This record gives sequence, C-alpha cells and structure tokens, in this order.
Amino acid sequence: MPDVEYDGIILGAGHNSLVLQAYLSRAGFDVICIESGPTVGGGLRTEQWPLGSGFLHNTHSFYHRAITNMPWYQELGLDSHGAQYLEPELNVAMLLGDDTAIEWWTDLERTAQSFARLSETDAQRLRVWAQDFREIVDDILIPEAQRPPREPQERQRVLAATAAGRRLLEVATMSPRQFVEQEFTHPAIQAGLLFFNGLREVDLRAPGFGHHIPALLASPTKAQMCRGGSAGLAQALLSVV
Repeated sequence: MPDVEYDGIILGAGHNSLVLQAYLSRAGFDVICIESGPTVGGGLRTEQWPLGSGFLHNTHSFYHRAITNMPWYQELGLDSHGAQYLEPELNVAMLLGDDTAIEWWTDLERTAQSFARLSETDAQRLRVWAQDFREIVDDILIPEAQRPPREPQERQRVLAATAAGRRLLEVATMSPRQFVEQEFTHPAIQAGLLFFNGLREVDLRAPGFGHHIPALLASPTKAQMCRGGSAGLAQALLSVV
C-alpha cells in the first residue's frame, strides 16, 4: 500500500461500513475501507449456485424490512444509484404440515383471514393489537429509531406522560414469548410470530422486548426484497462511496 495518510480507516466493507464511509466522505473526510473478501457488502451476498446455472441465491441477507424508509437510504439517494426494492403483497408465509399455510399480507385483513382459518380468536387479537399499537409505532417507536437514544430514566419519564407511552411501557415489561403465549392461542400462530420476531436477533425469553410483537403487527412497513438480489444494495452503496 502506498505511503498515504487518511483521516480514517474502516475495517471490513459490510453495509454498515459502507454507510459510514459514505457519510464521512460526504463530510469531507478522506477515508479508506479495507476488505479481505473479493466483494463488498458483507452479508449482502447474492451468489450463483450451482456455478454456471444462472440461478442466483441470497446466501445470508435475503430480505430487508422497511429498508427504503430508513433515513440513510433516503439521504444517500440509493434509488438513484441502482437499488430497487419490491414489497410483495403476500409478504411472508409459513407452511404447515397439513398442506395449509399462515400468510402475512401487506393488507392486514387478508392476514387476519389467514389467522382465522386456524383460530378466529387469534384473528381478532391480531386486529386488536394492530389497531392498539399503530399510534405507538407511528408516534413513538419510529421517531425513537431515527434519533439518538434518550437516557433510560428520561425515556421512562417522557413515555409515562402519555397514554400511548404508558401502554408501551406496560407491554414492554414482558418477553416476546410471554406476550405471544398470553395473547394468542394456536401453537402454529404462536410459533410463526416468535420466529419472525426472532429474526431481529432478540432473545425471545428476555423481559423488556414484549412490545416487539405488537409493533410488528401494527407496522405499515413489511419485508422488502432487492431486485436482482441483496448484493444490489451493496453495489448501490459502493456507487455512493
């Protein structure tokens, strides 16, 4: 490597590194990113297998939830750098052993109808929690995710000042497993909700995360897939850098 000085060195060219490098470069810093692999993107991998077959597979990160709503996605203008996302109407499905499936649609009522084929009670609970938590998602959780975190005691004080905030604090005391077992009855629906929440790498037994399930149900944003494979996002970030 030539004897060059940089303002910063980033080790690894995963998507977080590329986002960081893009912002640092935009701010006027001279930054180099060092990657040992042959491509950028880290888990944003799209590979041909078998070789020569023409079939492309996302071998790690295969969907991205609400990615196009992320501030960094919009601020970096990734659409104009080649990233294109699809949000299928039939968003997620869990196949069951009796040739049926639990279906999560972008349309809440179609999802409730899928739940109702297994449990009308669970379908009603889905509708209730999706409605109950919509304000919490829109007015509390999304804004919190887009700004620096408050100190825990300050956050507690702010949330306790509103009915929606107190509801969030109440539900959050449970673990995801406790919430699901308390609010839903059918084992397959319980398993499906916990599986999709587990993809967030949260301990499903840990208190403090019970609100993740109703927030997932109430969220207007669903799973999205990058056209051409997840590597398309990595290439768009590389283009920005």
